[in-house]
Amino acid sequence: MSIGIEARLERLFNRHGDGRALCVAADHGYMSDVTPNVVRLRSITESVIRGGVDGILLSPGQAVRLAPLFQGRDGPALIVRADWMNMPRLGSANVLNSVPQRRLLHQKVLTADQALALGATAITIYLFLGYDDDVEAAGVDVCAKFAAECRRAGLPCIMEPLAFGGNVTGANVVDILTLGARMCVELGADAIKIPYTGDVESFAQLVSVSSVPVLVLGGARSDNERDALELFAEGLEAGCNGCLMGRNVTKSPDPEKLIRQLGLVAHEGYSVDDA
Repeated sequence: MSIGIEARLERLFNRHGDGRALCVAADHGYMSDVTPNVVRLRSITESVIRGGVDGILLSPGQAVRLAPLFQGRDGPALIVRADWMNMPRLGSANVLNSVPQRRLLHQKVLTADQALALGATAITIYLFLGYDDDVEAAGVDVCAKFAAECRRAGLPCIMEPLAFGGNVTGANVVDILTLGARMCVELGADAIKIPYTGDVESFAQLVSVSSVPVLVLGGARSDNERDALELFAEGLEAGCNGCLMGRNVTKSPDPEKLIRQLGLVAHEGYSVDDA
């Protein structure tokens, strides 16, 4: 591992000396829904920074616009989404019913060097599983090339395996995600962003085969914010290194408060009831 990658991983995962990172994913605007949390992203970003967030995932355009918020020694780590996909819009029953798509498309949008020029501490990219062989092979190729590019640049590459294709069932989704986590490691990921598998035991198995830091994502927005706290607490119990939560934070009525609560669970050892 290069010195640059080690230093940037240290910034992301060890701000509190515990190897954990509390992160927010706010990169939805150029892939899915144009909702108030997307339009009001500056104020939401300012709120989660006040709450003590360790890192924030943004699209390249928002990384440019919001760059001043990340400056300074105490600023959060900037994670940049380096690819684009249309998966949330597949079919007519998903996020944007009026703008459906019929097939999965996945596109690189910037290089590792361009991400570094934005001030990125890391990039995040997708790996799609459960689709046909051509889609999976193309994703593996993209991830392998990104990993090599990031290694040359000294930039951590966070891979996000997602199980959404027609070959995914309720019976095999945990196995697919666990395989996906290990595939990302083998492709060169420096960390993984991945959905929770639904229970501590299966997620602990996923974490154990990963051998790189694992960030659990928050899933669909829940009206009960305790759900996000409980999911995160279970992820930590299973051995993950933090979270990269999206809509459960950005659509919260009080993102700053929720980040403070998640921070107590992540960095102070509080229970969900005490946070």
